[in-house]
Formats: sequence, C-alpha cells, structure tokens
Amino acid sequence: MDVKKIFIFILPLIFMNISCEYCDDAKLSKIIKQEIERYPEQRLVDIYKTFFQGFFGPAHLIRDANSAKEYIGREIAEANEFEDYDFHELPPNGKYVRVNLRLIKEGKISLEDFTEAFVKSAKPVSDEDIEEWKKIWPRVLAEIEKQKHDFSNFEEDKKYINSLLAENKYVVHHSKEFNSKYPSHYRIVSSEKLHK
Repeated sequence: MDVKKIFIFILPLIFMNISCEYCDDAKLSKIIKQEIERYPEQRLVDIYKTFFQGFFGPAHLIRDANSAKEYIGREIAEANEFEDYDFHELPPNGKYVRVNLRLIKEGKISLEDFTEAFVKSAKPVSDEDIEEWKKIWPRVLAEIEKQKHDFSNFEEDKKYINSLLAENKYVVHHSKEFNSKYPSHYRIVSSEKLHK
C-alpha cells in the first residue's frame, strides 16, 4: 500500500510530541486550552471524546474493512462542508490523528489506501485499557475545571461521563451543539500505521 500522501502531511507533527506519553500538568493545561480555543462551542462530552479518541483510537468503530469503506464513501458523498484542517493530532501524546475526509473527496488520499490504514489502526480494547483510562480522565477533568471554561450542560455531561465509566464503558458521541457548529467529517488513524 502506498500511503506516502498521508505521511508527507503528518510525520513532522507526530515526532514533535510522540515522546510525551502523559504530559506534565503545564503541558496538559496548554493542550486543553488549545482544544477549547479550537472548538469554543463544544461541550464537555466533546472534549472528553477528543481525549478518549487519543487514548483508544478507532477501536470502537470498525466491524470490517468493506463496511468501513462503504460507510466512509457514503459520508464523503453526502458531505458538503468540512473543517479547515487536514490532520488534527489528538491529545495528549499524538498516538492517534483525526484525518479530515475532505482529503479523500479532493483525491489527495485514495479511499482504498485510507481505509486500509484506518482498519489497521484499530486494536481490541481490554479491561486493563479501560481501567487505565478511568485513571487518566479525572486528571484531564481536573485541568479542565481549573480553566473555568463555561461549557453548556457541564454538570450534566460530567455526571453522564462518570456513569459510563462506572459501568466500564467509555464511548460518547459528539454533542448536537458540536455537530451543528463544526462539520466533523473525519476518522481516527494511528500515527504508527501512517508511517509504516
């Protein structure tokens, strides 16, 4: 598979931050501030989603390669608006990247090559992964609360996330507010799979 078209965009970003597995408080605070500035009208569930995508990758999304390819193809065909980024390196450590599906629509990446990288990015989620995430999220949440950003429905979202984690679940969807404001047509791909 030739995924050089993907690599040329993303490799410099990956190697800048990949060494930081879980950053110190100052770095984490800066990352959260950047995420809030990127999406000022998001809710807590949306920033939570960004961080859990950075931790778990696309594991919860992929059933098989053919259905993934068909679903992505349909989404691209129906989408009229896209965000302005090509790649969004996910916090806190750049192990996973949001790839804007606009790159496929514009022919910069083939659907076949992209689907292959996307499917190879998935890995099974273990109970140990979920337990580790349940330790990480409170730290992220504490940094978010320090910044006192005025998220709508903050307490409601906080309780919802805590209830999910109490049941060893972790997946949330973007809020209605996020989806109406930001045309989020993307998929998560492992930075490791992008440069293999």
